[in-house]
Amino acid sequence: MAERGGIFAVWSSTIATWVSIFGAAGGGYVALQTYDEEVAKMEDARVVQTFALYDMFNSAERLTARQRLFEHIQSDAELAASDLYIMLDFFDALQICISRDLCDQDLAVRLFQSYAVPFWDGLDSVIVNSRTDSDPYFGSGLEWLAGLPLPVRSDAPADPTAEVSTEEPQAEVVSPESAPAVTPGPAPEEQAAPLDAPAPAQSSATPSP
Repeated sequence: MAERGGIFAVWSSTIATWVSIFGAAGGGYVALQTYDEEVAKMEDARVVQTFALYDMFNSAERLTARQRLFEHIQSDAELAASDLYIMLDFFDALQICISRDLCDQDLAVRLFQSYAVPFWDGLDSVIVNSRTDSDPYFGSGLEWLAGLPLPVRSDAPADPTAEVSTEEPQAEVVSPESAPAVTPGPAPEEQAAPLDAPAPAQSSATPSP
């Protein structure tokens, strides 16, 4: 009876161990799935926030300011300080939103960089000269976005101007100077000239009559 009780205790301990293992595995899977869902929600929230800034960028006030700034860049029209401040404040806010991981950087580059680059190229001297000791980062958001690398398009077509070589490969010609030297093998042994057979000796005896 005691032996049966010991066996039961061993099996109970083993079953409890496996139940704990499966429970931990199941809990880990649920936690991982929850984490993936939270990450997806965060990514969606960054995209939503970026599009909200895009709507702000296309408001009537900013559209008017943007049009006047482009006129100043293209035709040297009068530059209104209020228009410049409106645009620079927006790009400063966009940079802060991205650095705080509240906006999606890749999407922001695709939406706003095409505006930031010509603004910075045409107004960089005005912006840099307007920086002071009390405001050394004046216009830094615009400068930062204009300097980011362009996004890479995965569906971009191949360059049609790329030259395709149609020449057939030529066989390599080896010059005599670069050809490996051939070492002659040992000369075959010369055969000795055969000795002349001795002439038959003539008898000095006079034949008898």
